[in-house]
Amino acid sequence: MTVSDKVYSLTHSQKTLTAAFAASPASSPGHLARTLYAEHHKKRISSGGYVETFMGMLHSGNVHETQRIPPGEPTQADLDRATECGDFGSRPSDLFLKIYCDVLATLDTNPWAGVVSPPLLGSRGVVNLSIISVIPDIIQHHYDCIVRAESEVFLATNFWQSSKSASKICDALLELSRRAMKRGKKVVVKMMYDRANLKMLTESHVIVDDAEMASDEVKLPKRSDMPGIDFELVNFHQPVFGTFHCKFMIVDRKMALLNSNNVQDRPNVEMMIHLEGPIVDSLYDTALISWFRPMHPPLPLLDTRYRPPEGGYKFGMDNEYATSWILDGSQGAELFKKLQQEAGGIHDGHVDTGGKEDPASSGCQDAGVPFISGTYQTITEHLNAGDQPDTHASLAYEPPASSRDEYTPHILHTRHEECPMVLVNRAPNGNPGNPASSLNNAQDAAWLAGLKYAQRKVFIQSPTLNAGPVVEGILKAVRRGIECTLYIDVGFNDGGEALPGQGGTNEEVSKTMFAQLADEEKEKLKLYWYTGKDQIKPINASARKRNCHVKLMIIDDSVGIVGNGNQGITLPIGHLPILIKRF
Repeated sequence: MTVSDKVYSLTHSQKTLTAAFAASPASSPGHLARTLYAEHHKKRISSGGYVETFMGMLHSGNVHETQRIPPGEPTQADLDRATECGDFGSRPSDLFLKIYCDVLATLDTNPWAGVVSPPLLGSRGVVNLSIISVIPDIIQHHYDCIVRAESEVFLATNFWQSSKSASKICDALLELSRRAMKRGKKVVVKMMYDRANLKMLTESHVIVDDAEMASDEVKLPKRSDMPGIDFELVNFHQPVFGTFHCKFMIVDRKMALLNSNNVQDRPNVEMMIHLEGPIVDSLYDTALISWFRPMHPPLPLLDTRYRPPEGGYKFGMDNEYATSWILDGSQGAELFKKLQQEAGGIHDGHVDTGGKEDPASSGCQDAGVPFISGTYQTITEHLNAGDQPDTHASLAYEPPASSRDEYTPHILHTRHEECPMVLVNRAPNGNPGNPASSLNNAQDAAWLAGLKYAQRKVFIQSPTLNAGPVVEGILKAVRRGIECTLYIDVGFNDGGEALPGQGGTNEEVSKTMFAQLADEEKEKLKLYWYTGKDQIKPINASARKRNCHVKLMIIDDSVGIVGNGNQGITLPIGHLPILIKRF
């Protein structure tokens, strides 16, 4: 599977959308992108409005797109050439590079198949923090990052809904405005969401006015209430069914959050990773092409590439965005007490109890109540912090035998060097149905390649699993002896997925998969229904009590794909996952 000269040239180009927009900030990222790699397009890109141009740019090509990846396995020479097509810092593993070869192949028919400038597709970075928890924990970290912004914030979510989660983001914007006014320098904030309406029939990217911001469904602060912020909001939907499904945030081009949750209240366990490193510039580039329109005003750091923090990357509580909210378990409780005692010497934000009771005097420690998210609370209380306050545990809490077994939804990663990463996006596709040609994108290529090249095992967690190509990929992997472990939700599918041609429900798909396997093959397929930490059995997602919305794939315990793409097919949607080599 040779990396073509065209793809090699694209990934080595000196041109990126970010650089072009920085040189011409009065233009629009979308129209700049139209001509950026024009010499590599096999089909002329439309010159129409935002809807027409966006679709033409992201979905052009003159060959059947499902035939874009040869069936063979890359040779060592192919892997060597692929290594040269990314800014990885160090050579990735062969497994990583095999997956990357399939991702690169999508660029042959369209340079924008990855929804990022090709030179920024392969990059590197560090993961300072991961959160696998309910939405309030993830939104709290968004708050802690937003209020520390000095120049700009770019926040993207699929769905924004007036809620406790949205109110927390609103509080962050108001606090950011207050701090900016005190400093005497405004912060530019760009925000995107997808709330489809009839305006999208003629314009896919709609500037949101004050009336919609103040509506009961949105309830964002008035611009006049945020005098320290230059705030601009775009509502993006690709008619008819092309959903903007991204969930990420970039602050000051210093860090990025990539998460599975929307800004709304849901009874879901979700996942978020905090990224730093050159990969932030890749996400920034995707943010610009997603915005597409001119910016008023432009982001102030357009011409400022990512710069590593002075003194190197900071981890744990040394990171400037860390607060006591990310501390869990007995070790977290001890560190919390230590930081409280040293609070006079800790910079703003490291100890922000927010009215929490002092654990040293709460008495909860003797009662065997775990320390979670910076306070003592039961696991049920913590899981009920989302949108289901009256859910009761059906499994009695047993104190863990050691700190390794404690419930710690915040994972403070130990210090590590930069590791190779690839941004594997999927553009929204508004066409009805699920055409096979929609597979020509970096995200689908990465998922399918992970199943194809796995040598021992694959782990997949997704709220839905009914995308035909992925199901077939799992079955093929199982038949060649690969152990495939699936964590899926019972009853999470929407009504449309039960219709003909929409893949079926999780329950239907699971039965079909096992029915297609021989008895000896079934041992390699391990499918589990997600069960809440405090529950003895799964609760149907329709009850809205204990759901899981994490989207994760791990291949051979060495390469992971994490982000916001489900493995369902009801809507052709725009996702933003990231491929990470184990660090």
